[in-house]
Formats: sequence, structure tokens, C-alpha cells
Amino acid sequence: MKGQGSAIALVALWILGWGVGGSLIDAGLIKAAVYSLEGGQVGTLITFVLWSLLWGGLGLKLWQRRGAGGSQDAHPEDAP
Repeated sequence: MKGQGSAIALVALWILGWGVGGSLIDAGLIKAAVYSLEGGQVGTLITFVLWSLLWGGLGLKLWQRRGAGGSQDAHPEDAP
């Protein structure tokens, strides 16, 4: 159960970081006049895609570092 709880916490924190981080980056770029919302939302879309790829890659690395996606939870008999 401990492994499942840590997996849920990791995913929840990852989602929170993705949403807050993307919003902060987007707000910063809008405030810096890199793009504006009046001219369409292409800038926001580009920010969303790039941030999602970057944050997704980080999340994948963290998940793998956690223990191959929880493979020990799936096969407790293989645990040391």
C-alpha cells in the first residue's frame, strides 16, 4: 500500500506542477509582451505544447527513478 500511496502522490504533484508551471510561464510571456491574447492564442498553444513535453519528460524520468513504474508493487515476490 505504501508504494501505491507514493505513486498517487507523485502523480498528483506532477499534475499540480504542470498546471501551475504552465500558467506561470504563460502569464510571464503575456506580461513581457512576447504575445498577447488579443491576437489569437497561438502563443498560448505553443507554450502549452512545449511545457507539456518538457514537464512530461521530467515526470517520466521521475517515474522511472521511482522504481520502473512500480514494478515491485506488481510482483512482490521479486522484491529483495
